[in-house]
Amino acid sequence: MANLGKKVIGVDVSSQILVMSLLNGEGKQVIINVCNNKTDIEKCLNKLEKETYKIVVEATGSYSSKILYYAYQKGFEVYQASGLSIKKFAEVKNHISKTDEEDAKLIRNFGETMEILPFEPKKENIEHLDQELSLWQDLEQEKARFSLKLKSLRQKPVLNNNVVKHYESVIKKLAKEIEKVQKRLPKLEDEELKASKKLLTSISGIGDKTALLLLVATNNFKNFKTAKSVSKYFGVAPRMYHSGNKKITIGKCRTSKGFVRSILYVCSWSAIRFNAQCKALFERILEKRKCKKVALIAVCNKLLRQAFGIINNKQKYQPNYI
Repeated sequence: MANLGKKVIGVDVSSQILVMSLLNGEGKQVIINVCNNKTDIEKCLNKLEKETYKIVVEATGSYSSKILYYAYQKGFEVYQASGLSIKKFAEVKNHISKTDEEDAKLIRNFGETMEILPFEPKKENIEHLDQELSLWQDLEQEKARFSLKLKSLRQKPVLNNNVVKHYESVIKKLAKEIEKVQKRLPKLEDEELKASKKLLTSISGIGDKTALLLLVATNNFKNFKTAKSVSKYFGVAPRMYHSGNKKITIGKCRTSKGFVRSILYVCSWSAIRFNAQCKALFERILEKRKCKKVALIAVCNKLLRQAFGIINNKQKYQPNYI
């Protein structure tokens, strides 16, 4: 059970409005509607006592970032709950209504019942790096999309040279923008990040780009207590279904971290050649007559576990470690 030393404020988030559910001194529910902007959020938080309340927010990406950040800055205990956890909690409670007020109450009940890890915001430089890497990802995807279009266009028997030149111009411009982003990245790395990056790149199969992506996505692995939770977060943990005589491997768990997962998949190709533990794991899975893709996903899982262990122990990768 959760520590009920403080009362819980459940916050349902949308792009424009925050709906807060809390219990007053008499134990009655109070609903507060707040505009999702800095001025109104801080004005509302100033009326609440941080010694009395802690705040639980459903994770909704950028929309929930303001209330999490400003509440943390004001000294409140802040917690972030995943949308899937809230959904499953609602099913257990047989919750059938769907309004903002009911959702806020549900989030409050979730915070009163369940253990949640405290929220810790990213440092400013890591937040900036996260946005730069997101921009890099978008530019790479656009470049790949236009390159594929141009490749397809060149198969036509009759070509419009103006269109071809326009595609080539766009691709060249995107390449220059990617280069600009890459030049900005090192300026945002502090000493802690550089040290962690050096540790990660000691792992055979992980390069500078992958190391930076992992460190930014995990807040330097501070948001995770176990290696298994890291694997789940990036969607490379296997899922099993055992019931009676049925034993089914459903596949890997799905998450929204598709870009990082795809980079890890490419890293696994190098890891099965130069990383002794990954190579042994890959060969062992193939000996069980499982497909190559399953083995490579298992190698991605192994790389993440190695990364988590190395950052936790502050030691470089040791190929012959027993």
